Amino acid sequence: MTTAAQITDFEVPPRLGPVVGLTRIGNGAMGAMYRGRHETMGIDVAVKILNPQVGRKEPVTVQRFVREVRLLATIHDPQVLRIFDAGQDGEFTYALMELVEGQTLEQLLEAEPEGRMAPDAAAYYIARVALGLEAIHCCGIVHRDIKPDNVMVDSAGSTKIIDFGLARGQDSVQLTMMDEVVGTPEYMAPEMIAHTEVDGRADQYSLGVTAYQLLSGRTPFNEGTLLQIVQMHLHKQPVPIQARNPNVPYGLAALVDRLLAKSPQARFPSMQDAASAFTVFAAKAPPHRPAPRARLAGGAQGGEATLLPSWEELFLARLLAERKVYPLDTLVRGLDAWRQQPLAGPFKQFLVKQGGLPEAVSERAILAARQRLSSLRDRIAYSILRQSALVAPEVLASLARNPPPPGQPLTAHLVDLGQMAEPLSFALDGKVDECLELAVRRCTSAACQQLGVPPAPLGQLDGKHPRFGEVYRATVTALLSQLQ
Repeated sequence: MTTAAQITDFEVPPRLGPVVGLTRIGNGAMGAMYRGRHETMGIDVAVKILNPQVGRKEPVTVQRFVREVRLLATIHDPQVLRIFDAGQDGEFTYALMELVEGQTLEQLLEAEPEGRMAPDAAAYYIARVALGLEAIHCCGIVHRDIKPDNVMVDSAGSTKIIDFGLARGQDSVQLTMMDEVVGTPEYMAPEMIAHTEVDGRADQYSLGVTAYQLLSGRTPFNEGTLLQIVQMHLHKQPVPIQARNPNVPYGLAALVDRLLAKSPQARFPSMQDAASAFTVFAAKAPPHRPAPRARLAGGAQGGEATLLPSWEELFLARLLAERKVYPLDTLVRGLDAWRQQPLAGPFKQFLVKQGGLPEAVSERAILAARQRLSSLRDRIAYSILRQSALVAPEVLASLARNPPPPGQPLTAHLVDLGQMAEPLSFALDGKVDECLELAVRRCTSAACQQLGVPPAPLGQLDGKHPRFGEVYRATVTALLSQLQ
């Protein structure tokens, strides 16, 4: 099993098919995301490129990728990220997508003074997302990963569903589109957890969790171990939303409850019906028109990740400092310079082109950094398993004696041993990601406190606080000092 943590590295030519000026903007488990100029259409596009090794080792995966990208390309709706086409150029297989710059609902929610949206604003977004999901379902596709971070709002106020990492057609195995195959347990429908038949009503449940979060500032079930969260989705009723936000009208709360029904049959007959119901409570105009932030829909990470390098590259910086290739403060200043050049590509490439790092040294260091990141993720996953009941105690004891083979993540090892189902392994990977994100937030908070800056995520401080550069450098220094 391949996970989002297994980031691959490969070089592409400056041109693929009709796209020129390719610049890498993000990494994934099976490939990378690029930004480029489509010569025929005359617009900038996002380009997902599979690692050529995938094609050599798994040709069936490439065939499925092309087929299913073209299935997604049949969706034509203003509320859904536009997928243009898939193609092949030599050893490279790619997909062309609309480039969307804006902010996610997650980012907009974080910027709200009370940490939650006004009821009419939340209802507006839920109605719009429901309309987009109706178009997706009409094409025979279930999205399976609806959450605030997978909905973009651009500077015109338009709402777009993005990231089809878990989407499936009715006659299809799992799509390889975004390769971020991590189902977030806080948003999973009961039928997905129980491995029963899944259709578009599973997206209704995830939309209900999203509505609950927009209106209250938190998801219905977010405390306890991974297993406890999963069990609550199956058996527990959420705290009434009006208990968390008394300003939510009774009728709107009832609609959210209907989306969150445990039984799919108790939800709406269709997303069109849900959209019509929420429109009654919705604002008449887009509630937000955010300034574009360097979020590139279709796979590149947003939020803090648009400012920080990948964890693999943070380990690279740590290794280069340990081996005295560069002083630590020089690397921190380099990272600050890198984040101010959004088209500079990966930090490793920045070091080679602008920092004079020999290519051979960078290749050896990135391999060592990848191993360290894998080890860190495994340690976090093992810690989560110790605090939960996802595997039997004897399995944990066996893992301590016989760790996974080199290069294989702990989660994949458990699946191979038959000790964990794949959906739960994806969810466990997601929990590891959350732990890493929490480390960033803690380092940022400590940096703000140290510098007398009101605590806020990096993405909110960027361009809005005169001491942002100092906060950024202090955050990066703290992160690098903690990496083991």
